[in-house]
Amino acid sequence: MKKFLKILACFSLTLTLGACSKNPTYQLSDKVNLTLSDVLKVENEKQNTIYYYYLIDIENNSDADYDLSDFSYTIKEKGEKEAVQAIDQNKFMPSTIVPASEKAYIAGYIGFPNNDQKNIGIEFNSSKDFLAFKNAKIRTASSNDIATKQVGMAQKLFENDELTISYDYSQAEINYFEGNTVVSNFYITYENKTDQRIVIPYVTPLGTLNGCLSSDYASKGDFKTMTMDDIKKLDLKTDGLLAPTKNIAGESGGYALLYLDPEQSLSCNTMITFPNSFIYYQEDDKEPITIQLTCPAIGIDRTIKLTRE
Repeated sequence: MKKFLKILACFSLTLTLGACSKNPTYQLSDKVNLTLSDVLKVENEKQNTIYYYYLIDIENNSDADYDLSDFSYTIKEKGEKEAVQAIDQNKFMPSTIVPASEKAYIAGYIGFPNNDQKNIGIEFNSSKDFLAFKNAKIRTASSNDIATKQVGMAQKLFENDELTISYDYSQAEINYFEGNTVVSNFYITYENKTDQRIVIPYVTPLGTLNGCLSSDYASKGDFKTMTMDDIKKLDLKTDGLLAPTKNIAGESGGYALLYLDPEQSLSCNTMITFPNSFIYYQEDDKEPITIQLTCPAIGIDRTIKLTRE
């Protein structure tokens, strides 16, 4: 009887430990495991929103390729039937095939109103199994970590104990090339202060040009062959009056940063192109290009004006 009680006690202890443990790994199939490698919870007090950024590693230890084409999941609160009502979300899966004995990753984020949700995580659509974000060590960030705007072309946007985000436009250039106005050498820098790989709440640069569309002035020549000097000499006056200008949206490119390796610092050369557009140099606006740096998750919203030559 004593032996039976001892065995029962050990069994009960095992169950208790198993129930309390937090395992960030889930088995997709034999020798193929999914792990929540990093989770970041961002609270924006001003907007009363919560964002979760997550980084998933998939390790294929089998002898055959693993196909992720049919792999899908829903982010929800445990116990709820419906998915979280997202105001913003995205995910990035660079490859749908995980080769044998190799790894792949998925990075994503989701934002939703802060309704004091207790247990957010991933529900796998095929099995309905639930993997809580809190099974990983959740890092935190807040809109309170936004850096105060100061004077100068190089400034911090965000800083806490784990991450610094800054920008520098001291080397920014405005050029005219093949009919497009192009801003280059506008740097956004991310610095990982930790000794682990971390997912990043990246900043999006949005550009606006106060200028003209070349299609409105086709009679002035072939804009695709013009140089910046040609653009500066353009006379668009009608009866002595300056031509009207428009706010023209730019197309951002140059980087797509999802995560940083341990203690990595990365400066991203951001390029903004204004297709088939040009600066109207006869107009008085000496700062015709506006760049807005935004990150809704954190609440970053910084505006920079670029001066023309």
